[in-house]
Amino acid sequence: RENAKMVFSSTASLALFLLLPCLSHAATDFINCKDPCAGGDVNLILTATVQTFPLKIGNTSYTYRGRTYASSPEYGIMGPTIYTEPGDSIHIKLVNNLTEPIGPAPPTAAEYWNMLQNPGEHIKYQRYKKRVPSPAHLKVDEDNMPRHFDHTNLHLHGLDVQVHMFDPVDTHDPTAPHINIPPGQCYCYKLDIPSDHPVGMYWYHPHLHGSAAIQMWSGMLGLLYVGKLTLEKELQKYNVRNTHEFVIWDPAFQYVPNQPTHDLEVDEFLSGQTTLSKIHPFLVNGQINPTFTTKVGQVLHFHALCATVENENTFIVYPEGKQHLHWNDDQAKIVPFYQIGSDGVMYSKPIKRNVIVMSGGQREELLLIFDKPGRYVISQQGIQGMQFFGMRGHPHDQILATIVVTEELNDDDKKKEEVVRPTVPIPSMTFTPGYTDEESVQPENIQSSETITFSMGANFDQIPFPQYYINGHSFSSSRSQFHAQPNEAREYVLINANHNAHPFHMHVNRFQIKEMGSELSREEYPVLNELLDFDENIWRDTVMVPPNGRARIWVQFKNYTGKTVIHCHFLAHEDTGMMATLFIGKKDWIFQLEEHYQWMMGVGIGICLSCLVMYVSRCCLGRQRNLLKKNNMNDEDDDVLYSAVSLNELKSKAMD
Repeated sequence: RENAKMVFSSTASLALFLLLPCLSHAATDFINCKDPCAGGDVNLILTATVQTFPLKIGNTSYTYRGRTYASSPEYGIMGPTIYTEPGDSIHIKLVNNLTEPIGPAPPTAAEYWNMLQNPGEHIKYQRYKKRVPSPAHLKVDEDNMPRHFDHTNLHLHGLDVQVHMFDPVDTHDPTAPHINIPPGQCYCYKLDIPSDHPVGMYWYHPHLHGSAAIQMWSGMLGLLYVGKLTLEKELQKYNVRNTHEFVIWDPAFQYVPNQPTHDLEVDEFLSGQTTLSKIHPFLVNGQINPTFTTKVGQVLHFHALCATVENENTFIVYPEGKQHLHWNDDQAKIVPFYQIGSDGVMYSKPIKRNVIVMSGGQREELLLIFDKPGRYVISQQGIQGMQFFGMRGHPHDQILATIVVTEELNDDDKKKEEVVRPTVPIPSMTFTPGYTDEESVQPENIQSSETITFSMGANFDQIPFPQYYINGHSFSSSRSQFHAQPNEAREYVLINANHNAHPFHMHVNRFQIKEMGSELSREEYPVLNELLDFDENIWRDTVMVPPNGRARIWVQFKNYTGKTVIHCHFLAHEDTGMMATLFIGKKDWIFQLEEHYQWMMGVGIGICLSCLVMYVSRCCLGRQRNLLKKNNMNDEDDDVLYSAVSLNELKSKAMD
C-alpha cells in the first residue's frame, strides 16, 4: 500500500508539471464580437477593414483600396482620433473585419530566391555570400517571415500604460504569445492612463509581428491625444490659435490596372522593405504637398508625427524656389522654427531649430512664425545615401507641404478680427513641462548598464533576407532577452553595427539621450550634424541610432510590470527579426516554474521512474523473502521427518 501511494504521488506531480502551460495560457482578453468592451472613461470601437479612397499623387489621380481603421472614406485614410485625459481609463474594442481578400500576399521562399538573383539595386551586402541553387535549399526562419497580413492587433505608441503586446493585456507570463486577432474576431483592450501622464500627442498602429509594415503601408494608423485642451489653452494664452496636425506617412504602392474597383494597392513586401516601390511618396495628412495658410506675424502650430514605415526625414522651411540649396547656404534664407515638445512631453521653454531629423514614431510640437508674406515649402532632403548602405535616391528629396503667408491685417481689419500676433515673442514663452528637472535621471541612480546591438546578416542561403538581429538573435516571443525592475533607472548603450538607420523604440517607458555619435563622415553626410544635435534633458520614447553609430540612453522605468518589447521602428526590420522581449518586474510563481519547465519535467519523470524501480525492487525482494521462508520451513520438516524417533515410528508401522 505504501508503495502504491508513492507511485500515485509522483504521477500526480508529473501531471501538474505537464499542465503548467495550460494553466499559464488560460487567461485571455479575446471577446465574443457581440459582447461590449465598455466601462471605461473613454470607450471606443475600432474596426480594421478594407476601404476605397480617392488619392492624387503628383498629377495622377488614383483609386486606392487597402486596409484601414477609417470608418468611411470621407474621413480620410487615417483612423478616428482618440481624445483622453490624464487619469482616464480607456477601453477599446478592436474588431478585425479584414475578411475581404486584398493584396499583397506574404512573400514565399521562391519570391525571396528570385529577388536574390537580381536585387534590382547595387547593394553592398549582396556580395557577402554565394546564392543557393534553388528555393528548396534556403534556410527559413519561420518566426520572422512576413505573414498574417489580415491578422492584427493594436499598440498605443508612447502611452504610459499597462503592457499590451502579448495576450492577455498586462501579462506576466514570459512565454505569452503575441495578441493575434484573426479576421472575424474581437479583442478588448482595457488600459489606465495615470493621473500625472504628460499631455501631448500620441498615436496608435498595428503591431503584430510579421504584418505591422504591410498594415502601416496600407494606412492603419491614427492619432491619440492626452489632455489636448490643456495644451491648447496654454498656447492660446499667447494667442497661438492656428493649430494643425502634420502627419508624415510613406506608403509603398503598386499600380494594379486590372481591378474593377481600384487601380492602386499596397506593394509587395519585398519591394517596400528596400524602398524599391515605383510609387513611394511622402504624404502629409494623406495628401501630396498640402497647403497651410498663415499671416505675417502669426504663429503657426503643428502637431507633427513622423509615421513613416521605412524612412527618416528632415523638416526644413525654405522660401519657395530655394529648396535646391543646402540649408547652410546663406542664399537659402531658411526660416528657423521652434520645438516646444517631443514624443508627447512638453518642454518648459522653446528650443530654436533650423533643421530637425525625424524618424518613424517620433512626434514634435512645432511653432513657426514668418516676417514676410509669400510662399514657403517644408522640405524633406539630405537623407540620401545615409539611410541605407550608401544607396543614393533613398529616400528621395521631396516637398512635404506648402505654406502660404499673407499680409498682416491692417488697422480696419483688426477691428473686425482678433489680433493675430502672439502676446510675447516665442523665445519668451513658457509651458508646463511634462517632466520637471527633478525627475531627470541622475547618474547616481543608474543601477546597471547594458548594451543593445542592432545588426544585419547577409546570408543568401537564409530567409528572410536580409536578416535583422538584436544582440545576435532574431526575434522569438518565448525568449526573455532583457529584464528590468519597476522604478529603477538603467543605462542602455545602443550600437548600430551597419550603415543602415535604425530608430530604437521602447514600449511603455521613456528615456533621456546622453550621447550620440557615428563613424560616418559628416562632410559626406552633413545631415548627421543635425541628427547628432540633441538635448540631453528631452524625454523620448524613440531615438534614431545613427548608421555605424551609437546612442547612450538613461531609462527611468515606471511602475508598470510584465512582458513587453524593444525594437527597431523601421517596421519591415521589426517584422523580420529586429525586436526583443523586455520583462519588467518579478514573474508570477507559476511562470517562474514554467521557465524551468523542461528541467522540472525531467526531474518529475526521474522521480517517477525511481519510485517505480523502488516499487519493483521491493516487490522482488518481498517475493524472495517469502521463498526463503518457505524453503526454511521445508528444511525444518525434513529434519523432523528423518529424526530417530520418526524412523522408529515408521518401522513400527511397517511391522504391524
